[in-house]
Amino acid sequence: MASYMILTPPGARADDDRVRFVPDGFSWGAFLFPALWLFAKRMWLFGIAVAVLQILLISLSASAGGVLAALLLHLALALLVALEGPMLIVRRLIARDWTLRSIVPARDLETAEEIYFANVPSTDRTAVARPVADWPRQTPANSGPGLGLFESYGER
Repeated sequence: MASYMILTPPGARADDDRVRFVPDGFSWGAFLFPALWLFAKRMWLFGIAVAVLQILLISLSASAGGVLAALLLHLALALLVALEGPMLIVRRLIARDWTLRSIVPARDLETAEEIYFANVPSTDRTAVARPVADWPRQTPANSGPGLGLFESYGER
């Protein structure tokens, strides 16, 4: 099951139509074509760096005994881009003042959208008045640690 990072544009509400769902997981496109995948995601500097590294690895494979080393290094580079590429997208969006709203575990994009939009407060819906509970003051006097081995002493 993948998890989806949900980001909204700068100044947008949580239920905006421009919400971006970025899957946090392995990307086959990035694994098979690392530099082209980075160019398609508009990450020019990383794409150029990966393309230069791929060209250097091709030239390394032309030397005697360098085929295995070049193959292993290319595999490592492809794995790095495939595993960390989606996080590069998120970091680029956060650097552009996008807001990371939530991380939703879901099996596909449609399920992630349903989960997110069902739980996000909308400005169009009428607000339901919920009773305010003062949880720290409602603990019994003789309460010990609930879960875990140590007392929390009021921390969360």
